[in-house]
Amino acid sequence: MRAAPWVLALVTGVAGAAPAGRDAQGEWWTPGFNARVRIEACDNDAVCGRIVWLWDEQPQGIADKSPLVGKRVIDRMKPAEAGQWTGGRLYNPEDGRDYSGSLQLRSDSTLVVSGCVLFVCRTQVWRRADPARCPPVAPP
Repeated sequence: MRAAPWVLALVTGVAGAAPAGRDAQGEWWTPGFNARVRIEACDNDAVCGRIVWLWDEQPQGIADKSPLVGKRVIDRMKPAEAGQWTGGRLYNPEDGRDYSGSLQLRSDSTLVVSGCVLFVCRTQVWRRADPARCPPVAPP
């Protein structure tokens, strides 16, 4: 796994899209704890996510050479049904491309993030950051 394996799929959530306790908003760890992404409400009932922390602030071997902390990687995901969001875009800093994506809240602490281009899809499982054990890394 490379320095930024979280790139093809990122996560989102929106208040009211899922029953209480089933909301994707908050902070999430990508696989390998390489990045932390904050998901928030944006653009009406959609959710967006941005990178708030990286293990390596200048990962090697990725296409996007701009600063990644603060970069939006989940854009305008809309609620599809309880615990699921679709129709938005996922940005992959590893190759510098956007992908169609979806998010599925498997549990209150597990988010499945999928990104596709044509018929090729990749899926990742993200873990919710526990604010009691690991406080937010950047102000909301």
